[in-house]
Amino acid sequence: QRRVIRGTSRLTAIFKVIKTGKAKRALTKDVSAGGVCFVTEEILEPGTALEVELKLPDRETPVFFLGEVAWSRPIGQTPKSYQNPTGETGVKFVSIDPKDRTLIMQYAKLNAPPSV
Repeated sequence: QRRVIRGTSRLTAIFKVIKTGKAKRALTKDVSAGGVCFVTEEILEPGTALEVELKLPDRETPVFFLGEVAWSRPIGQTPKSYQNPTGETGVKFVSIDPKDRTLIMQYAKLNAPPSV
């Protein structure tokens, strides 16, 4: 049972691995007050520090935060050798402006699946 509300819509995110400076685009699977889950083209090592830019609908400026990979796992079938793996990556917030966290929480509440 989850302790926080999670919104389940697709948002565009750009994340940069701080150690390498490598930036990638991803789509969110869900967002919550504690972090986000991305669909990525690679499996990221837990503990990896990220700079993330998250675009919320109806808002011109994106939300920025520092995050840390909590977990990352492959999804779907094993790709062929020339394809990138598709994975899910859970990222927890490390540093985020309280106003931005509030915006994300409001977004998550509006987009949460109905409770059973």
